[in-house]
Amino acid sequence: MLTRWLFTCCFVVLSGLIQAQNAPVTTVPELFNVMPGEVTVPVIVSDFNQIGAISLNLEYDPEVLTFVQGDMNSLISGMFAIGNNLLPSGLRSLAIGWFGDAQSLPEGAVLIDLKFNFLGGTTNLTWFDDGASCEYTDAAYYALNDVPTNCHYVNGLVTSEKCLNLNFILEGLYNPDTHLMGSALGNVSGPCEVGISDYAQVELRSADDYSNIVFATGDFNLNMTGQTRVLVPSALNENYHITVRHRNSIATVSAVPVSFSGTIMNYSFTDQSSKAWGSNMIQMADGKWAFFSGDVNQDGSVDTGDMSPVDNDAAGFASGYLATDVNGDGMVDTADITLIDNNAANFTGSITP
Repeated sequence: MLTRWLFTCCFVVLSGLIQAQNAPVTTVPELFNVMPGEVTVPVIVSDFNQIGAISLNLEYDPEVLTFVQGDMNSLISGMFAIGNNLLPSGLRSLAIGWFGDAQSLPEGAVLIDLKFNFLGGTTNLTWFDDGASCEYTDAAYYALNDVPTNCHYVNGLVTSEKCLNLNFILEGLYNPDTHLMGSALGNVSGPCEVGISDYAQVELRSADDYSNIVFATGDFNLNMTGQTRVLVPSALNENYHITVRHRNSIATVSAVPVSFSGTIMNYSFTDQSSKAWGSNMIQMADGKWAFFSGDVNQDGSVDTGDMSPVDNDAAGFASGYLATDVNGDGMVDTADITLIDNNAANFTGSITP
């Protein structure tokens, strides 16, 4: 099988020997609103300095893409091969190998253009690294440091859908001192990866009739910085109100209908209260604006109906991933009761068009 062919032939393998030099950063992009037909996915590199050999493995869904060919950067000479292997999962993996005299490329250069036939739908483009499956060497063919791997291999996406980038924070989870939300899921952030804070949902509603839900997502990941990405059908080209829902927060609506005529839409709730319909947010100590927390029963208001289940769970020392844990620390206690008390006293509730 071609996956290991190139390295069996050309590598001097010294177990455990890693030079001080770091491997290049290797990135495949996110491509949105792609039409069926030929699509080129560039493999982009930075810090590509005096590289002697390469092994890369990129996984994709063959029901979305069929591989055609790979074209190496013309500045790179040497021995180059690509294998296209079927995995037990049903995915396919491109095994990319090269070696030659030490080569360098300009910052942000395209190492390889991968050409596919796009059939429609969505597929992740995921680097698979088990050690040797994604690896660079220096001019002497010593393996370069590529740990942590998510700092060196950046995954991508090909989809027929559009992209909505949202930024919002949740009062109960947000820490103004760190400018980050805690994780109700117990996630942590790494050096090149932001942990997941919680799940949320989005609805796109008609600008002319707010009761008309044009599109709704399932749960998606909201990271600890308050950023998230939502895929939206390419057929949605009009203006829509964006409604964001969270399991124990007040549903919050964009102040104006947002145009979806483009491929990538961006909307942030955090910088001004006027970004929410009715300015229905709370300002945190660092100046950012957050969605009100405490709507445990999701009836659109923070009141005694939310306090009762929190009181009951606090009395029972309940813990875990619970809607009654409003501040997301894994325990239901007085900290959650205080949040609800404060918002109930101010008659906090959802405000919609």
